[in-house]
Amino acid sequence: MPQRISSLADRGVHRLQELVINTAMENTIERALDGLADFFDSKQTRAAVVARRLLGTSHSGDASLTDQLIRERRRKTRLDGSINGSLAETAWGLRELLQLGCGRDHAGLHRMLGFVLSRQDKPGRFGEGCSDRRHEIAHCNHYLSGFFSPGGADEPQAPLALPTGAVITTEFGARFAASCVALRAVLGTGEEKREAIKKHVESLLLLASRWYDLGEFPKSMDVVFSATGALGAAPRAYRDEVATVIDNVVHLQKDDGTWPDVSLFHALDGLQSSPNEKAVAACRSATGALLAVQQPDGSFDETHNEEFALIAVRALKPLANSAGKPIKRRKHFPIAAKPRSQTS
Repeated sequence: MPQRISSLADRGVHRLQELVINTAMENTIERALDGLADFFDSKQTRAAVVARRLLGTSHSGDASLTDQLIRERRRKTRLDGSINGSLAETAWGLRELLQLGCGRDHAGLHRMLGFVLSRQDKPGRFGEGCSDRRHEIAHCNHYLSGFFSPGGADEPQAPLALPTGAVITTEFGARFAASCVALRAVLGTGEEKREAIKKHVESLLLLASRWYDLGEFPKSMDVVFSATGALGAAPRAYRDEVATVIDNVVHLQKDDGTWPDVSLFHALDGLQSSPNEKAVAACRSATGALLAVQQPDGSFDETHNEEFALIAVRALKPLANSAGKPIKRRKHFPIAAKPRSQTS
């Protein structure tokens, strides 16, 4: 009997310790979210509008600001619907319009989508052409289709810098990642029934099934997470195959919650497109790494990058004890001065 009492007491102590740790983490996450609420409070940007919506701290003027931001993005487009003629920039702009609440029938979104779709299976795409070695590893046009072209072979695409912190330095990698950014944006508009879009998804799945066997491409984890972000948005029909890709990516996560040789924010953004339980758990495991780099003003790097902060909101908000409730403005993070208004 005394041994049983001792065992029950030990379990009680263990549960109490878990409760204390969990409570401390919840409080830390809430303070981090308070800092993010302060960081985004006065900003007049797309990231700020979206972050305030997620945090439950929207301003009365955010509706009119959203309309203004949407109009600005439409004004940036050329006659062909592109932003600077760039596939990656236009696809990112398309994603921003979706975040701002534009539907598929919105004229600005429709223009950008038209440009992106016009680049599918065009010269300069990843997988174009063939050679004996590329055929052997299924990296040629006999196996791959549906990729979007960022430009002809005589138009260098590397280095490709993405708002999530990834910089892809190889030409193959840049063309591949640009197409993944485009695919994720197109899938977000609900165009998954297009046959060429299905082919792109299936080509990515084919490539991903061989990455860990061949070790030839991709050589960059930034490229891997670009593909993960696109596949996470794939239709439910591909759920099991996508789950295998996510399993492989999650397996590479280090004990500190980060991944080797990749921007933490790019990795989280890639996983946040998927409802897969392991992807969600991996984002949760990165909480400590996120909290460790939060700056006094609530941002996450010395440049006060708003995209990083928005990704952090998406990662931390589901973990807050007060999920679904407005953030309490407790001013845990000192703010020396209000930043100037921004409209980009």
